[in-house]
Amino acid sequence: MDINEFIARRENQWQRLTALTDKAGHDTLQGLSTAEAEEFFSLYRLASSDLNLVQTRGGSSALLDYLETLVGRAYQHVAVPHRGRFFVTWWHILRYDFPATARHQWRALLLSAMIMFTGTVAGYVITQEHPATALTFVPAEFFRQSPAQRVARRVEEQSSRHFHYSGEKNLLFSVFLFTHNIEVSVLTFALGMTFGIGTLVMLFYNGAMLGALGQRYQADHVGTYFISWVGPHGVLELPAICVAAAAGLIIARAMWTRGGRYGGVWASVQAQRNDLMYLLIGCAHMLVLAGLIEGGFSQITAPVIPYFIKIFFACALFAALIAYLFFMPIKKPDSLGQIDSFALAPAPASFSRYR
Repeated sequence: MDINEFIARRENQWQRLTALTDKAGHDTLQGLSTAEAEEFFSLYRLASSDLNLVQTRGGSSALLDYLETLVGRAYQHVAVPHRGRFFVTWWHILRYDFPATARHQWRALLLSAMIMFTGTVAGYVITQEHPATALTFVPAEFFRQSPAQRVARRVEEQSSRHFHYSGEKNLLFSVFLFTHNIEVSVLTFALGMTFGIGTLVMLFYNGAMLGALGQRYQADHVGTYFISWVGPHGVLELPAICVAAAAGLIIARAMWTRGGRYGGVWASVQAQRNDLMYLLIGCAHMLVLAGLIEGGFSQITAPVIPYFIKIFFACALFAALIAYLFFMPIKKPDSLGQIDSFALAPAPASFSRYR
């Protein structure tokens, strides 16, 4: 290795890393903009690689000391835990990163929504033409009573003067619901590794189940109850499943295109890992909120809350969700002091004394 040529090629990058390290705050990256922080991480990895190269290929002790000091100083900024940063990071992911990713991946979201909607229409039409096929989509427990009987029993229970709303009971039910829904969404996402086929099947099946169930309730003349029951939580739960599916379709797209412009499937997934992470985090939050609504508000019938109020609530919540994902301003403050979404970079094994 020609040391002089090596230094000539790398010196500008080392000087730039030194300048960014000086500009960063004490043991943090607070003084850097988002773009500068990305550059800092790239230069840090490059300098770490150079340090290892100089150690293995040989170099002057002065160059070795210089690189050890430079990489050690940079490592102090990325290795020290950012105390009290969790809630700031959480807020910025939900406020900026999740809706920005939804807009960036709108094609995958649109495809997910279309497949689910197609399944809903298919489930409704098939059940209308052949009612017995509803068993294909709807769990058997829904057929132990007719929809009208189920609604009448629920109304009678909540009309009783002995009816008491149990917050503890509904909270436990909510925990079960959003745990189950998160499992379904994670499965929908993971099936993206089947070239997206499993993801599309899950979307279609969930839509068909909704359509078949809705047709059964409408045919039994309790369609308004069905809308007021499913609507309040469904306007979050169903889009959340589409969000998880969109993440799965990103992986499927990488597989079908063999990585496309990224040059490989794994390279494509790595390059889009932030999008995947933000979509799954947003999906989980939507499902938790949907579970809380489903475990409580959705279960309340007309004797307590009129159906039109529940339907209005569902419409307002869906409008708010659309505004949040696609219309709310999402310009992020250009300061890493307020955003802490970078993964910690690994430390080179050769300078543990700087830890």
